[in-house]
Amino acid sequence: MKVTAINNKFNSAVQLEKDGHYEAAQKEYISIITADPSFRPAYVNLGSLYSRMNHFAESIRCFEAALTLGRDYITYFNIGCTLYKMNEYSKALASLQLSVSLNKQFALSKLVAGLCHSRLNNLTEAEKYFCDVLKIWPNNRVSLTALAIIYYNTNKYDYSLQLLNRILYLDAGNIKLRELKSNILLKTGRIDETVKEIKIIKQKADGYRYFDEFIKSIPVESLTDKYGTIDSKIDLLKNQSNKSGDHLISLSLCHLFKGETDTAIDYLFRFKKNFSN
Repeated sequence: MKVTAINNKFNSAVQLEKDGHYEAAQKEYISIITADPSFRPAYVNLGSLYSRMNHFAESIRCFEAALTLGRDYITYFNIGCTLYKMNEYSKALASLQLSVSLNKQFALSKLVAGLCHSRLNNLTEAEKYFCDVLKIWPNNRVSLTALAIIYYNTNKYDYSLQLLNRILYLDAGNIKLRELKSNILLKTGRIDETVKEIKIIKQKADGYRYFDEFIKSIPVESLTDKYGTIDSKIDLLKNQSNKSGDHLISLSLCHLFKGETDTAIDYLFRFKKNFSN
């Protein structure tokens, strides 16, 4: 088959793939390889197509065939990604390291290598790769998040907070990471900052409540009497000169029952700050 005809057939296969006609594209790529076994782009595209179709063994065979016609960092990266999908993390690392050796600035190979090391629980190596990614790609959220979690799990709370703040600057509405941040602030005794963060979470996540953990640990009963309105009880509690832990809890619950959750949070954390061990 002439070069022009091969190129036209290849372009047709690419278009079929873009349009979601995977089986038709697959047949076209195989037809090209049969006609010209040296046409490397067909092996690469067919390998990527097989990977998307979850035909992983066929995908790797295509990429390996492409490598016999020429080595490049992208093909090693593609093999590494396919092996990662197969949960073959050690084998994936071997290909990803070859990719990095051919192009040290290709951040995606380092990113997937970091994920492989994370899966293998090699956290020191994972940290190294994620840090390398951030040198090339400072706002990569996968690396920022992975490092924040690694530092959290290894009690490096200050480092974790720094990274969480960077992510939340880019994605202020990420509730899960705000919850992690508030947890770190609470663990490190930064109660006022915890209150502020939880109020942000409450505003961004409708119906969010962060009281359960604390209420379960409170060994007091509040609002045991059934006389008077909540407003009158709030006024009475506020006017008492010597506010004990019981008073603060009562104030918190009164405001909670009124639906004033920001104020309830404030009183609950005042209790946590002043009376809880």
